[in-house]
Amino acid sequence: MNIGIDLDGVLTNFNDFCLNYGSKYATEIENGKIINPRGYESEEIFSWSKQVDMEFWEKYKIKYATEEGPRPFAKEVLDRLKEEGHNIYIITARSSEFADREAKNKMEEMVKNWFKENELYYDELIFSTVNKLENCREKNIDVMVEDSPHNIKQLSEFLPILCFDARYNRDIEGKNIIRCYSFYDIYDKIKGMVQK
Repeated sequence: MNIGIDLDGVLTNFNDFCLNYGSKYATEIENGKIINPRGYESEEIFSWSKQVDMEFWEKYKIKYATEEGPRPFAKEVLDRLKEEGHNIYIITARSSEFADREAKNKMEEMVKNWFKENELYYDELIFSTVNKLENCREKNIDVMVEDSPHNIKQLSEFLPILCFDARYNRDIEGKNIIRCYSFYDIYDKIKGMVQK
């Protein structure tokens, strides 16, 4: 199988990072508090403006990009999937928010280094836009592991989605959407798909 896997929110716990460091930042600047713990983006979670949100990420984006480790057993599961003959495509929109080419390149290099330092295997690393459908079609992805409500809804029209459970996607249900809760749960569900 060709397996697509998202980075932020799947391989990493993006939501917990936002809640932990966002609430710390809100206290430091004495502006904002958690108003929507089920929000997807940090701006949705806290009662602050776009400008404050940009300042938060300016302060913490490198910490997140370099120090936030992978979820438990991500490496073991990726290794097992590869040993069993699957192709692994990491499809991430991580660098899509940067208009400046230099900043985009720097973030992409940090992502590549993060995978290398954490010894996470992949066949191809794809830096996508927020719309990942074109990438999935181009690479003939058979199943996508995703957490973003927008992407889950859009992609599930065309292929099976393993929805990595998070506060912000609990109300997403529908055809082709299979909820998963850990990396070994992902492994079991992919194994079940192969055996059908």
